[in-house]
Amino acid sequence: MIFNLFYFSLSLLLFILNFASYSYGLGNVDWVLLKENDDGKEWLDKGSIKPLPNSEISVLTKFFKNPTNSNNQGELSLYVMRINCDEKKFKDTSINGIPQFNSKWQTSNNDELIDVVIETSCSELINR
Repeated sequence: MIFNLFYFSLSLLLFILNFASYSYGLGNVDWVLLKENDDGKEWLDKGSIKPLPNSEISVLTKFFKNPTNSNNQGELSLYVMRINCDEKKFKDTSINGIPQFNSKWQTSNNDELIDVVIETSCSELINR
């Protein structure tokens, strides 16, 4: 009885996930290391660049924050960013899979890792 319930639950979950829109993001990614500096490393998934209205795009990025001391192993985070290519502004719409509903448009404040994401993503879209 318990085995049947478990099997049914697992089958139902797989069926639901098969039709969920976010499940398509689990496929192959095309990670490209954009830049590395003292703060960490920044990657861009070139396959994730999607055009949006008003000169905006959506992209998936990965950031590895370098360890701050010998006891720390660093931190890896995934971001879905919305970028306005005309204004060179961005906002994080998701961090590590958690939606950021109240995120505000902001500039990079001369953060070279964010700058390279904006520049590369916008130019990649133009070159398609």
